[in-house]
Amino acid sequence: MDPDATCLVCGKTTGIEAAHTGPRGMSQKSPDICAIPLCARHHRTGRDSYHKLGARAFERHHRLDLRAVVARLNAKTFIRIEFGSFVADYLGDQYVLGPVSIGVHSAVRQALAIKRQDRSWQSLEKTAEPDVGSFLRIRARLQARL
Repeated sequence: MDPDATCLVCGKTTGIEAAHTGPRGMSQKSPDICAIPLCARHHRTGRDSYHKLGARAFERHHRLDLRAVVARLNAKTFIRIEFGSFVADYLGDQYVLGPVSIGVHSAVRQALAIKRQDRSWQSLEKTAEPDVGSFLRIRARLQARL
């Protein structure tokens, strides 16, 4: 698991385990590409854990869309240079990360921050309009770093 992983349910950052959510055969685990980060309580030990409730009940109880979570976790972020600036592509959206003078390391860190802050997959409830306030807060944080 990513060292910066947080539990999808409670946001805990320590004791994170890979909960394998994909299809599996008898006595086999699903592929690692289908794993989601959960703390031990929400993965195995709690009354509302993935293993106690099962996949469908866990999704309903915690209002998660596991397929969307797995797709977002496996989405790739691409960085390119355009007109002297680093530009990140993530899920079809483009983000200007800053001038090339900030360096590749800084650009990669910012692109990963954009990916980590994307929580749009979390809720099963569909919103009619995008959350503009959230977008503006993320953009302001990224601009403050430049």
